[in-house]
Amino acid sequence: MPLSLRIAQKILIFAFVKKLTAIFLLGIYLMAFSECHQFLKIPFLIKHFQKHQQADPAMNFSRFIKIHYFSAAVITDDFQQDEKLPFRGMECNTTNATHYIYSPASIYINPPQQLLKKFYSYNDTHKIQHSLFDIFQPPRQDC
Repeated sequence: MPLSLRIAQKILIFAFVKKLTAIFLLGIYLMAFSECHQFLKIPFLIKHFQKHQQADPAMNFSRFIKIHYFSAAVITDDFQQDEKLPFRGMECNTTNATHYIYSPASIYINPPQQLLKKFYSYNDTHKIQHSLFDIFQPPRQDC
């Protein structure tokens, strides 16, 4: 098998594994931090609907949904099973409330208590000595 074909196969395998890993991690995130885990209860919804349909053959799915989701909660014999239906109750009720009060920054500058009446004049002792700049010369070429 040529080298380029083996490299292409490894790239395809890596892309497939990377895609599966991304889907797996996204699934874990959605199941943990959203209500998407409720979709896992859909098989229970179907079984519960079938039980109601066996008890009352005239029961259709829209009536079943209306009874279990849009009418007032009535405690019946199968109330515990009704509570296990998807999107029936709040299993994870979290509230993130953040309150921020804006207060502008206040800067207080106190005026000086006493003004200095001294006058500072320029003195020759503070002059820059030009001999210090002799070391900062460009390199010279010796001929």
